[in-house]
Amino acid sequence: MQQLNLFAESAPVLPITYYPDFLTLEQANELYQHCLKLEWQQNQIRIAGKTMPVPRLECIYGDNGCNYLYSNSVFLKPLCWTEALSNLRDSITALTGYKFRIVIGNQYRSGIDSIGWHADKEPSMGYEPAIASVSLGSCRKFQIKPRDGKPTDFWLEHGSLLIMHPGCQSTHLHQVPKTNKVVSTRINLTFRPHTGGGR
Repeated sequence: MQQLNLFAESAPVLPITYYPDFLTLEQANELYQHCLKLEWQQNQIRIAGKTMPVPRLECIYGDNGCNYLYSNSVFLKPLCWTEALSNLRDSITALTGYKFRIVIGNQYRSGIDSIGWHADKEPSMGYEPAIASVSLGSCRKFQIKPRDGKPTDFWLEHGSLLIMHPGCQSTHLHQVPKTNKVVSTRINLTFRPHTGGGR
């Protein structure tokens, strides 16, 4: 499996590893069709005193009791793992050694759907979490930058896996920006640890 490890020898440049061909084309196509049937919802987020729709669809699956709150306004309660998502989680754990208890899905329906600069530092994930991101469908730009630095652009391919290693959320921000280009649906599955719920 091809791997792009984005570290310098002396100090980490980007604390991420990218596997462009984590899934075969057949596996990626099958998983994409499965994910289109997940229970997607349009959530509301509160920013600067205003409530507005989240600019993408979301879903969450995982272990019982592993609820997830972000931006102090969007509450996600996981549904039971599907077999396909559970198998994908186990494959990522076998490759990386990282363990995950929830997966949050983001569906970007067009170039208008996006997520702005942020770090995933919700307390429910524990200290310095590793996050694994599988991309399906349309190729979209992913940007990551040090908190006081310039962004680096990646094009996350259908069937690819991006690992954000422990420490990444403390030192870096990332986003999927809007685009004026005509793009079809992209689904992003982000596997995360969780400190709560039953074990």
